[in-house]
Amino acid sequence: MKNSLTFFEKCSVSASLNDLAYRDYIAARFLLNNEFVVQGLTLASTAVEKYLKSIIVFHSIEDKNYHYHFDNLQKLKNALANIYDITERFDPGFLSILEKAYKIRYYDRLNNQILIGIYVNQFIGELDATIHDLEIFIAKTQNGNNKFSNYWRAVEQNEPNLYMNNYLLNKLDKKEFMETPGFAFSIHIQAGTSAIGFEETVRSKEVATLYEGSLTTFDEFQNNWGM
Repeated sequence: MKNSLTFFEKCSVSASLNDLAYRDYIAARFLLNNEFVVQGLTLASTAVEKYLKSIIVFHSIEDKNYHYHFDNLQKLKNALANIYDITERFDPGFLSILEKAYKIRYYDRLNNQILIGIYVNQFIGELDATIHDLEIFIAKTQNGNNKFSNYWRAVEQNEPNLYMNNYLLNKLDKKEFMETPGFAFSIHIQAGTSAIGFEETVRSKEVATLYEGSLTTFDEFQNNWGM
């Protein structure tokens, strides 16, 4: 029984995952910039997940199972061991949101309520920084430092959906960008008696908040959410 992928197979599967990841990322940016927050968070989670799977496939010596999701973070970390340390490279608040966002794909599978509070500018900024780091890592370790993925083509072509509100590509100071006044959202999701469940969202007035090197949590939840 075959227990390893050929180099060609690794390249093919990894590139396909990278392509899908970028598409999810761009869609997530569009949704978040247009205040479709729950949908944007969900696609942000799938985008980062697919980038990580792309790395696992390419760097694994054996035909390792890469079908892990953010519902089992430890297995994902184990599959990436000695390759890409997400604990070290990811903002802990950002990683926590990605975990929660995976769970809200299917309301009927929720065992506990999900509470997420974000400042949208800060989340987008951290998403952009994370994807940029992933793309640089992939270019260096998988493509001989050649930047020919969809992401790098979009960078070269000044793709509006990539550059809009992107502090990195627009060469803005990260702290200044993260503290720019913008909207914040508190989201409460809970399973109901069916797959539909319920969702409530509180949108703040335009506010600014401090950024001290990690994401700030927006915790102005409604009183009846049990906080």
